[in-house]
Amino acid sequence: MIDVPKAEYPDPGARALAILLIFAQVGVSILAGYFVLMQTFSVAGCGSRCDFTLVSVAVRGTLAIAIIALVTSVAVVIVRSRQARSSWWAPVAAMALMVVTGAVATALVIVGTDY
Repeated sequence: MIDVPKAEYPDPGARALAILLIFAQVGVSILAGYFVLMQTFSVAGCGSRCDFTLVSVAVRGTLAIAIIALVTSVAVVIVRSRQARSSWWAPVAAMALMVVTGAVATALVIVGTDY
């Protein structure tokens, strides 16, 4: 068996920061999803004039993108941590993606319920 020397992480606090940012990313994703979900309550006021497909795609798309962003950022943090490289940017990029996704999904719900 070949003993491969383990690479040292550049900064011990950087790994903890990346993990903390992943938890912050989960919080941002929950808030974005909650905000989009609250916008869907406007469907009650438009009856049959609503575009239910657009509203459904906006809500489900937000959930799908949140899950994909979380899995991707966790994978990037794990892989780059094993390579002893900084990975704090992955959860930050995912949080930015969720803010944009929440804004776009909210706009789609508003368009879908515009009466």
